[in-house]
Amino acid sequence: MSSIPISNISPSLLRSPNGLQVTDSLPEHVALRISNFTGELWSVYLSQHSAGVWVDPADLEFIEGNKPIIYASRNGHANYPHAGDLLQGSANLRIGIRNTAAFSKYSLDSSKNYEIIAAEYLGDGVINEPCWLQYMRKWGPTTVHDSRAEMNRTLNRLPETLRYTAQIVFNKLPNELYGEDGPTGPKEKSSWFGDEKC
Repeated sequence: MSSIPISNISPSLLRSPNGLQVTDSLPEHVALRISNFTGELWSVYLSQHSAGVWVDPADLEFIEGNKPIIYASRNGHANYPHAGDLLQGSANLRIGIRNTAAFSKYSLDSSKNYEIIAAEYLGDGVINEPCWLQYMRKWGPTTVHDSRAEMNRTLNRLPETLRYTAQIVFNKLPNELYGEDGPTGPKEKSSWFGDEKC
């Protein structure tokens, strides 16, 4: 059981041209690893863009006793264990896309309102999968930002001695800065049949 605060949705210039994140659900993916023997929460997986992180329960905030609070990034699809401004990119160079997560009046209590969409291990026909789960193509549009072209123009203007260093810095920037390609459906993700990607 978890309570997932979601932030107030408003434009951010680091997403599509009008600032809104398209195609992904919010939040994208949270998994609880619970002991089958004791019912104890061992860890929580929080998806963050194309991968994620396993978080120890001691590093989480809780509400109403045993419900972990998961913070969803504003206008994005990353999940975090704490509120704040978090960097998607190079932490060493301190460059990238800022993800902001904050406690708000909006929340989703997944212990009260949820739907099991698949549980193959229970046998055929026990859970009726929704038809959208079978969609195996990309969801949403492809968006191309002109930032890649602008960075290439900038590189070409630099003296050759600085160009190589600047190229290394630009290569550390997240791919989402250059554009977005709609994600594939849940069954296309490696976590559907395997473990979550970190």
